[in-house]
Amino acid sequence: MLGRRQLRAKAMQALYAYYRGNHDMRLVENNMLKGIRDVEDLYFVLLTLLIAVRDEAEKKIEVGLAKNFPTEEEKKPNRKFIHNPIFDILESKEDLKDFSERNKQLNWTVEGIYPSKILKAFTEGKTYKSYLKSEENSFEDHKRIVLHLFINYIAGNEEVESFLEDYNINWADDLHIANTMVVNTLKTFKEDGLNNLFTLLLDEEHLEFTKNLLKKAINNEQELVALIDEKAQNWDFERIALIDRLILQMALTEFLYFPSIPPKVTINEYVEMSKSYSTPKSKTFVNGILDKTLKDLQEEGKIRKSARGMM
Repeated sequence: MLGRRQLRAKAMQALYAYYRGNHDMRLVENNMLKGIRDVEDLYFVLLTLLIAVRDEAEKKIEVGLAKNFPTEEEKKPNRKFIHNPIFDILESKEDLKDFSERNKQLNWTVEGIYPSKILKAFTEGKTYKSYLKSEENSFEDHKRIVLHLFINYIAGNEEVESFLEDYNINWADDLHIANTMVVNTLKTFKEDGLNNLFTLLLDEEHLEFTKNLLKKAINNEQELVALIDEKAQNWDFERIALIDRLILQMALTEFLYFPSIPPKVTINEYVEMSKSYSTPKSKTFVNGILDKTLKDLQEEGKIRKSARGMM
């Protein structure tokens, strides 16, 4: 679920911390792994918020039924949304139950103002009203409305983002990643129950890749820096943006020490990272240096890649 581009970004952030003065390798690695776990936690928090919005809708129906003089609509509430099977799938997952049990301090029932505001905005929208009126009850229809709820009323919700950032400052940089993870998870749901929820979260292979990338980039610094200096002949190495240097250092690490990753994949990934984390000119610079270095290393027989590619 957490893609290798995000893992590379976490490794780069750790590398940056290392070169900015924190030379305790164990501490840098532990902080990196904690940052990765923080993304997973945020992912679960967002999924529980979806359930909390459904719970808020159910509570609203119960309040209406308990009135002394309920309206006709309150007497015969439309329960289509609260019976949406997507919520049944979410609630059936042990991973989510375990997370909620371990993190009782972050309880959307206590922070009820957020589910309440989200529900109000959501239920006033045309898409929700059309969903309730429609006689269509297909699984895909149910999935679409939950995706609509998340994409339009939770992801990008400034109040929710502010609350989450106050709760964990590291989540400020991770929200876009976690939002994408939630959307991708919901899209995998299938009516027959054969969905991939949570099966694509981090495993030991992911963690080992990230730890090895960080270690090899640091342990082989002298060789990698010499390569960058040689290929960037028209640039003053000391004037190259630090982030660009780190991006190049990590990419060259993959060229030389990760035989299962195709070089073109490496180039594409780090060029994309340069767009997000460095200067406007970095994309062209990084692409040019990596392309030239790859050709030279291949001609010198220094790059040996296995047949099995890995992102």
